[in-house]
Amino acid sequence: MRRTLVLLSAAGCLLVSACGSSDPGLTAGRSDAASGATTATSDGSATSTPDTISNDTTPDTTGDTEVPIPDPDGTTPPPSSVVDNPADAAIDFGANKTKQPYDDFLQASLADIQDYWRETYPQVYGAPFPELQGGIWASYPDCAEPLPDGCPSDPSEQYAAQGNAFYCSAGDYIAYDDFDLVPALTQAFGNSAVGVVFAHEFGHGIQYRVGVFGDSTPTIYWEQQADCFAGSWTAHVARGESSRLTFTDSDIKGGLSAMVAVKDPTLGEDVLTGSAHGNAFDRVGAFENGFIGGAEACKAMETNPLPLLDLPFTSEQEFNSGGNLPYDQILPQVETDLTRFWTGAVSSFQAPTITAFAHDGPFPTCDGIDETAWAFTATYCAATNEIFYDEGYAKALYDKFGDFSVGYIVSNAWSEAVQTQLGSNLTGGQRTLIDVCLTGAWTKDTIPPSDGTIDNTRLYISPGDLDEAVETALLSDAPIGDAMGSAFETIDNFRAGVLGGITECNNRISGHGG
Repeated sequence: MRRTLVLLSAAGCLLVSACGSSDPGLTAGRSDAASGATTATSDGSATSTPDTISNDTTPDTTGDTEVPIPDPDGTTPPPSSVVDNPADAAIDFGANKTKQPYDDFLQASLADIQDYWRETYPQVYGAPFPELQGGIWASYPDCAEPLPDGCPSDPSEQYAAQGNAFYCSAGDYIAYDDFDLVPALTQAFGNSAVGVVFAHEFGHGIQYRVGVFGDSTPTIYWEQQADCFAGSWTAHVARGESSRLTFTDSDIKGGLSAMVAVKDPTLGEDVLTGSAHGNAFDRVGAFENGFIGGAEACKAMETNPLPLLDLPFTSEQEFNSGGNLPYDQILPQVETDLTRFWTGAVSSFQAPTITAFAHDGPFPTCDGIDETAWAFTATYCAATNEIFYDEGYAKALYDKFGDFSVGYIVSNAWSEAVQTQLGSNLTGGQRTLIDVCLTGAWTKDTIPPSDGTIDNTRLYISPGDLDEAVETALLSDAPIGDAMGSAFETIDNFRAGVLGGITECNNRISGHGG
């Protein structure tokens, strides 16, 4: 985040009509379908040790204690359920492969992805699905067989997919790192993350078959559509349409976590140039587009791509800091800016005060809030119009992700103050999701003006801040428990607020009967 005026106009009449008072590592090298050559390399964001959402312990910056960042699903990602382990997935494991615990899932997921496209491709593209001709290949240091000709710079190199997974158009095959990358992904995020990776790679194979994109198409559009295809396949499994796999809410969250893990590692660059594959905010958006709209929605991206939020650095100082404020400056600036935005958006709104408490207590007291509910979050107390936040957790988030992760949890509590003062009748998970959407609406107002006009009396987000919010959202699921999964719904509502503002949040409130 950065202090930068241009006071925007009042945001409108939040909730008036609704409350009735009662407004997104690893990426595939994309194929060069025109020439038959291919770029079968990682964009640099693939690593053998993904570390985006993990279960490690992050030190408190005061040095007094260590505050763990909890994984709501437990310390070990659950394995996805394999209904059928087929013999027809056509993976060439090679003679020297070490058996991995995810092998059965990998076989089943790849077979199911092909089943999905055999049915879906004719429906979407009006022609029979052309089968994958070159197969699927495991790559590891002592593999006895090299990958087929066509993509690696040295076809005789046995470990050509090191740190990567890719689709090769020249050979019409998929290769993956079975030694470092895939084991690390499954350990960090569960088996479903690997299924999403292969659904993405297969998406590049679909692009090659369709032949719509060409050399002049920015890489980001290739990658966005492949992420979308991965989301469409994931939804197919989540809906219970697969005869080979089942996915739970945790599996969907694992897929979203994989999208975050493979975000572009470089911030502030023009996403339409070079090999940019997308930040986490945009990648999960493309995934969700396919999850909700299916492969038809992904096809539409060929002529109507999704909006991309491209936030550049505006100064050398901001670049050197990575866009992060010092920890002790975050809350004062966030509080000032939330007050500015919401007092302008809601008449007679009374801004709450913000108070920290120690992670180990003593905890605040507030009518209607149990003592066990305070840790690992920020919470609004309606009785006193106060927001209390777990400072140890906030510092751990700051160390792990960055400054906007702190702003995100505090803003969610502030959004609850907005709903409370306006008399919202939503309850439970639906209310929590609207809090997240309203946080997105405030975030939209902090995006720097496109004309470059800035003023140091305002708070604006920096490159990476949207990703920090997405990463934090994955830790703080809303208790929905519906078929899409709470992590999915949480991120979807945040993105809705960022892209559509208060108007879109009002639409969602109306849809919930609020």
